[in-house]
Amino acid sequence: MVIGLMGGVGCGKSTILGYLEKTYDACIIEADKVAKEIMNPGNEVYDEVVKAFPEVIKNGYIDRKILADIVFTDEKKLIRLNTITHPGTIKKISKMIEEAENELIVLESAILIDSGLEEYCDEFWFVYCDFETRIARLINNRGYSREKCIHVMKNQPQDEEYNTFADEYIDNSYSEERTKEQIDIILSKKDC
Repeated sequence: MVIGLMGGVGCGKSTILGYLEKTYDACIIEADKVAKEIMNPGNEVYDEVVKAFPEVIKNGYIDRKILADIVFTDEKKLIRLNTITHPGTIKKISKMIEEAENELIVLESAILIDSGLEEYCDEFWFVYCDFETRIARLINNRGYSREKCIHVMKNQPQDEEYNTFADEYIDNSYSEERTKEQIDIILSKKDC
């Protein structure tokens, strides 16, 4: 079974992924990590990014800050980058799912729906967390300012969008134990 785990920044998806991996031997695939990995030397995507943006190479690696400065000030360049990285990410994730031997696979992405990754999922879980708890987590765990938290959160899908596609709902606004209980209940119904 492939679960698509979705939810906004600061909602605690990492905690849930850790629990699923440790307790249920789930194969965890994080889309952001895969996207970063395929931009390392030796990958086809790396070669294509270097060809399109030769100025981002520093000591043989793609300097992500330079790349971000380029693409986030020029929409055409951002689209160009996405046409390189998105298919490469999907291809790599598809292969990871195919090769996984675990009964449970969890694919996590903040932008799972309409990304092309949703077709690999058997069901979708939405991780909800109230607004102020998310902000507090981002300030404490990532050192974000309140303004940056709000900016990042506004640029992601909103809870209503996630909830529209969700087969299961986890409220991660409270204790970790309460979250684990919700996961256990969901999976007990699925024989995992």
